Amino acid sequence: MALTKDDRQKERFDMQAIPILVYHSVGRTCGPAYRRWLVTERELDAHLQALIQRGYRSMTVRDLALLRCSGQPIPPRTCVITFDDGLRDFAEAAMPVLVDRKFAATLYVATGFVGATARWLADLDEGNRPMLNWSALRDLHDAGIEIGAHSVTHPELDTLSFAKATSELRDSKKALEDGLGAAVTTFAYPHGYASRATRRIAKDAGYLAACRVRHALSDETENLFALSRIVVTSEVTPDALLDMIETPQLPVAPPADRLIATGWRAARRLRALHRSVFPRRQVAGAESGA
Repeated sequence: MALTKDDRQKERFDMQAIPILVYHSVGRTCGPAYRRWLVTERELDAHLQALIQRGYRSMTVRDLALLRCSGQPIPPRTCVITFDDGLRDFAEAAMPVLVDRKFAATLYVATGFVGATARWLADLDEGNRPMLNWSALRDLHDAGIEIGAHSVTHPELDTLSFAKATSELRDSKKALEDGLGAAVTTFAYPHGYASRATRRIAKDAGYLAACRVRHALSDETENLFALSRIVVTSEVTPDALLDMIETPQLPVAPPADRLIATGWRAARRLRALHRSVFPRRQVAGAESGA
């Protein structure tokens, strides 16, 4: 008897789904338009406590990729905690919680804004949100945080030319390696957007793995350059988080190039072209700060 879609989903979930969570800001103050992307220290701590109570242990994206590349099994109850952008509030608010709860984490940094502000967040009234500087990034690296690349200018990579996308991936890697004095081995696509070509660029640039978003669970068979992550926002309670990662509620390792994603990419490319012709016009439907 043929398996239904729900049966296939449960079968994949039972193979050991791996939750890779993505956060952005941690703190207490932001504008209303950005509120869902900011969790408080208390909210982050409640999430981590819930994971601990269920027996989860964290590892970095790099460690996950190394295990996958070596063919070793992923330990049961593995989770991965990631933070996108490289905002200063990571060191001020997230890091103390991670240290207290003994959680490993990966921080993805948009290198063109190091020591400045998150100007790409202007549409969400957070363009002045401060970024980490090089000294703070080195301190975080020395404390065991994996520092990964998140491009130079935080663009929608799959709307760029091959040459520009290549520059974003390669130059951000080099900037971080020069600034940290250490290898940078994983990448997170800004806004979660990537194409087959972008994934190839990431591999050719020397990364071991790269993360998309897709609001889905990963597993041990997923393309290492299209790792699924679950978006955690201020609306997600600890119970809701556990429901997402422990029940077949979310997809597991969805295809990297679905037809709907391809169509949406074409629409965004047209919008990017429109912005290049009319750079001062604001186009409705701004993406998240992911």
